[in-house]
Amino acid sequence: MQKELITQFGYKKIVDEFKDLLENKKPYWVKQKEIAAQFGDRSENAEYISAKEMIRNLDKRLRFLDKIINNSKVIDTTKIPHDRVNFGSEIKLLNLESNEEYKYILVGTFETNPKENKISNKSPLGRALFGKRINEEFEFQINGNFFEYEVVNIKMYEFK
Repeated sequence: MQKELITQFGYKKIVDEFKDLLENKKPYWVKQKEIAAQFGDRSENAEYISAKEMIRNLDKRLRFLDKIINNSKVIDTTKIPHDRVNFGSEIKLLNLESNEEYKYILVGTFETNPKENKISNKSPLGRALFGKRINEEFEFQINGNFFEYEVVNIKMYEFK
């Protein structure tokens, strides 16, 4: 299995969530289930059924996070050059058709967030951007639509 790239920041967020679920949330819901079990008939006990379902959902999330943790290659974005578009780069683009500027951050698949303009290194735009330099023009296609951009600026993204 090929390892997925992930920034050091994204990896830390996933590990922190995993620890919180394992050390805080799951024990809380196990205790809630034990308390609810004392109320009698479990087949009609809404609190028991709810706690049991919550534990099941937490276990699913823990398995998912565990797969990410064990199948990721952590990239320290502070130790790689950003003179070209690279993993962890913040890129400012100019749309050559509309003259609008856009900013994107190139991250791993599990870190993408459209609201924060974080795009995957495996997305069509992410693949097209990788390795580009400032002032370099390029085009890429999504669903038969062509887009033309110019790279205006590249810098290392400051993760917070």
